[in-house]
Order: sequence, then structure tokens, then C-alpha cells
Amino acid sequence: MNICRDALNARLLNTAVNLVRKKLGWTTRGNADVLRALSLIFLQTLSDLLAELFLNYLDNQNAFLRDSTLFLIFSQVTCNCFTISSGEMQDVGVGLYPSMSLLNHSCDPNCVIIFEGYQLLLRSVREIQIGEELTISYIETLMPTSERQKQLMRQYCFECDCLLCKTQEKDAEKLAGEEHAWEEVKDVVSEVRYLKSTKEWEQVLSRCKSLLSSNTDRLPDTNIYQLELLDCAMDACINLELWEEALYYGNRTLGPYRLYYPGFHPLRALQLMRVGKLQYSQDMFPQALETLKQAYNIMKVTHGTDHSLMQALMEIKEECEAIMRMQQR
Repeated sequence: MNICRDALNARLLNTAVNLVRKKLGWTTRGNADVLRALSLIFLQTLSDLLAELFLNYLDNQNAFLRDSTLFLIFSQVTCNCFTISSGEMQDVGVGLYPSMSLLNHSCDPNCVIIFEGYQLLLRSVREIQIGEELTISYIETLMPTSERQKQLMRQYCFECDCLLCKTQEKDAEKLAGEEHAWEEVKDVVSEVRYLKSTKEWEQVLSRCKSLLSSNTDRLPDTNIYQLELLDCAMDACINLELWEEALYYGNRTLGPYRLYYPGFHPLRALQLMRVGKLQYSQDMFPQALETLKQAYNIMKVTHGTDHSLMQALMEIKEECEAIMRMQQR
């Protein structure tokens, strides 16, 4: 039965691709371009359908609820969409990329998704054996195993059985310190996130500094909730142009980032780049160059040398090298 359904879906997709190719006159364009166009057409159609049904809902509430087909389509789209992020890994929207939706999840994936504008790039982050499945992480992995499992079940309706989940590796480090202290910080983190979203940076910094100060001897920086406070404090200082303080908080994050994002990970590369830029702004050129080199070695794998973020990193790295050469004369 599933084989028949898959075959039918493949035929329908092929028919849709051919129709779009013919409609747009793309006789020589690759399937990837056509699939992207098809995705946009589908999302626009779905958006129009939702708007129409919502108007009907205002007149007859039962009409909206009866259309189970709509909810099936909506849930499938929601489940298979990707969050589009900027070069600094900030969420800017969502997009549907049909071929990439075939990738399965692992909390310890061998690939990562990177965006260049709206273009999705799949990058391998370690050597992949012949026949090995390509995997990505559907969620942020900086959570204890139980929290990752809850989020996967809530959003995608499955439990992960990857090696990281089976061994619960690094769960102890993520929740290190006094339990009542990190539970208090965990409760406040959502408030700090809201303040960040509204760009109330003075309040963000004040709240973070207060908690970080009170937990100096109770929570190590490897505790994930403490680490989030350090990240938020760093962001607030950058936006308030408090460069020295931003560097202080940024330096404290590098050890935990190295622990939780070993190997090649885009988030660690980005954090190293941010700290390196702060060191550069403080005229700490040798330290900045070393930090930027670490970011470069990771980013050339996670992003590739042609990515715009990589180009920006190379520019500041070259500027730092030029200043150091001048100082040595």
C-alpha cells in the first residue's frame, strides 16, 4: 500500500514539475530550480486557500473544522519547512525545500544546513562513508536528552534513537551546578528572550548581570542556562556598544561552545568570529588573529569559501594580519 502511494506521489510530483517547466518556459533549467518555483507556487496557493477558508470560518465555524484535508496539507508543510537564517544564524523566515525535506534527523548529524540569502546549502561536517545516510538536526541540540526528545515528539512525532540520545552524552555537564539555581535561571530565560525580541537591551543586560552575579559560585559556565545568559549579555553589550564587557562575556562562552559543538559546527564558528571581531576592536590583534583563524578553519567546512560570511571573515582576518605586519616593522 505504501509502495503504491509513494509511486503515485512520485508521478504527481513529476507531473507538477513538467507543468511548471512548460508554464515558465524552463526547458533547460534543472529540477532544483523548478522545484523551488513549485514550492513558491504551492505556498502561495496554500496561503490563498487559508485566507479563503478563514473568511468562511467567520461565517460558519464548522466549515473550517470539517476540512481535514486542509489540516493534513498544513501539517505536512509545517513539518517539512526549514527555518531560513541570516549569516549570523538569526531566524528571518521559513521556506519549503522539497528535496532537502527527505533528510532524516540525528542529534549528532553528519551534515548541516546553511543559507546564503534564500538559497539552502547542505554541507557535510565530517567524512561520510559510502552508503552512509546523510542526516541533519531538526532542532537545536544544546538541550539535555529528555528535552530534545520532548521537542522532537511535539514537533515531529518521533523519538530519536541516535547514539547521542542512547548514551545521554554531556547531559551531566549541561545541567551542572546547584539544581535550584539553574531551575531559577531556566524560568527567567524566557523573560530575557522576550526582552531580546523587543530589543530592550538595557533590561536584558541588567537581568543577565544580576543572575550571573548571584550564581557565580553555584553554576559553571557549562550549564546551558548559564551559557544562554552569557550569550544574551554579550548580545546586549554589543547592541549597547559596550565592547569591553561584550568581550568579557564572549570569552566565557568559548569553552562551553568547544565542549558542546566539537569538530565543525557553524554556531561555534560564528561565536569565534564574533569574539575575534571584539578582540580586534580592542586592538588585541594577536589574540584576534588566533581566534579568527579558528573560526576560518571551521567555516571553510561549514560554509565554504564562497559564502558571504566567509568573505567577511577573510576580510577582517587579512586586516588584522596587515596591522600586525606594520607593527613588526
